Amino acid sequence: MPSMTHFHRILKKDFFKQIASLKMFLSTEDILTAATAEGYHWRERIWTPLQTLWTFLVQVLNPDCSCRTAVAQVLAEQAALGESLEARLPGVYGGQVSADPTAYCQARQRLPLGLFKTSFQKIGSNLRAKISNDYLWHGRQVWVVDGSSCSMPDTPELQEVFGQPDGQRKGCGFPVARIVSLFCWATGAMMDIAIAAYRSSELTLWRQLWGHLQCGDIVLADRFYCTYAEVSGLLERGCDGVFRLQGARARTMDFRQGKRLGRNDRLVTWHRPKLCPRTLSQEAFALLPETLTVRVIRFHTQIPGFRSKTIMVATTLLDPKLYSLEAIARLYADRWTVELRLRDVKTTLGMDVLRGKSSDVVCKEIYMYLAAYNLIRALMWQAAEEHGRPLHRLSFAGTVQRFEAMAPYLYLFCGTPKAVSLYRLLLRWIAGDILPCRPNRIEPRAVKRRLKEYALLNRPRQEMREELLI
Repeated sequence: MPSMTHFHRILKKDFFKQIASLKMFLSTEDILTAATAEGYHWRERIWTPLQTLWTFLVQVLNPDCSCRTAVAQVLAEQAALGESLEARLPGVYGGQVSADPTAYCQARQRLPLGLFKTSFQKIGSNLRAKISNDYLWHGRQVWVVDGSSCSMPDTPELQEVFGQPDGQRKGCGFPVARIVSLFCWATGAMMDIAIAAYRSSELTLWRQLWGHLQCGDIVLADRFYCTYAEVSGLLERGCDGVFRLQGARARTMDFRQGKRLGRNDRLVTWHRPKLCPRTLSQEAFALLPETLTVRVIRFHTQIPGFRSKTIMVATTLLDPKLYSLEAIARLYADRWTVELRLRDVKTTLGMDVLRGKSSDVVCKEIYMYLAAYNLIRALMWQAAEEHGRPLHRLSFAGTVQRFEAMAPYLYLFCGTPKAVSLYRLLLRWIAGDILPCRPNRIEPRAVKRRLKEYALLNRPRQEMREELLI
């Protein structure tokens, strides 16, 4: 029977530590420091914080997404590192390492939520710290913000915490979480996220992320964020914003008024609204300035075969010499990238429908998906830097697929020259998967594959089950 020392050495294998390139973004020290800061204490057993996080990462990267599959894959990797096909630890549960996922699920529940959030933010911040000035816009950091949502199982606790959309009948719908994400424009990494109930205000969640903004940063967002309060709040922090002009202001905008900076380029004065918005308190509303000077630009999009479209953008970048109309228009065109990033997280990784049955596990699951997303973005950045490829033209889905294929072998050979050569091969594969240039691509949001002809569950399941028994 293998000795305890032998398997202790196997379990000490650290995937992030042995692969130096990944250690730059998340190391053992980062995880253990975060666990200690949260006041978490553990014993040296199978499901240590590091092992639990790694298994959770395997789970969110696996299309199956089940706890059983993740535990089976990790135990298979550990067994492959040993001398026996059967991993046995004397003195632990009778000497047998169980393949039952219960112990893993319990270890996942015991880990503090702050550990998951710190791990995901650490990868994003370390990646952002490595970008050069070539990735900045006019030497300034750009943030892209947008809101979204994700569904989860229909349990009483999740219904109470998150709630469901009004259009869903009781017993027939699913709880939905409202999320607002803050992305780094240069790297595509997600820096932070605000999570709340479905009926929470998106603007209120957005203000929870303002702590990441520093003087000189630029915020890029859609028309929903183009409000008097949001623009004033950014200026107060020394930041600037680029937003699509809201419907009411766009409809009444007269380019014959205001100070002319050029054709389709005006400086206008906004006055504080008379009514306090629901997302602000009366005290905060009273502190807003009476007027704001905003620059409004107008440009046209020309797509062959389609009618031209006029877009108006409001920005606090007032100097037309430093920031031309064309440069701002190109920057706003990149706002669409946040939709692609959210698609990567929700569709490619599968965060659209969560599996946790409690609010604590649901939040941990979201943070783990974001940690996996940031890790994939870090791999893409390394591949782009090493092989001289444009970062935003690399395939995210292709990177995920290649990482899933290579990860077991990197784990098996970690700490050896073989792992280094495999990792460089992985980066070469990622760098070679460049997306084709398809400007102004338009696809219908429709499903061609017909679904099965089953009736929809339009009443509580228990009621319909009772009818079948009659």
